[in-house]
Amino acid sequence: MRLCLRCHSRVHLGNGRGFGRHVEVMDATGTIVPRFDLMCACLDCDVESGGTNDHAEWISKVECGELHSVEIDGNGWIAHVTRDKVWFEGLYGQGDGGEVTFNQFIFALQTYIRFLADPERKPIEVEFPAQ
Repeated sequence: MRLCLRCHSRVHLGNGRGFGRHVEVMDATGTIVPRFDLMCACLDCDVESGGTNDHAEWISKVECGELHSVEIDGNGWIAHVTRDKVWFEGLYGQGDGGEVTFNQFIFALQTYIRFLADPERKPIEVEFPAQ
């Protein structure tokens, strides 16, 4: 299945549902893929609220083998990171699980940071790794 990572400005969802996320993973039909919801929610909440440096610093320690695993405690989420996988724990009952590969998480994080660094916040849509 071909997947796409999309970063874009928030949109109002209507019907009292609030605003959509800045980051989401979709399939070829443009439908949001639910198995990536927790990863996207974590990135949207914790990275945008200033956790960029914390995430990058801890992840690099896992990536180079200095640490086997880390728990990155953010504004609303804990990201459990190993060299193989990443899973998420909502601090306020948003959900637990949502396992993704380390490579998928790194790709999404780097793409989202690139989006946030753009003062114009131009949309980014790129193919997302299946593994």
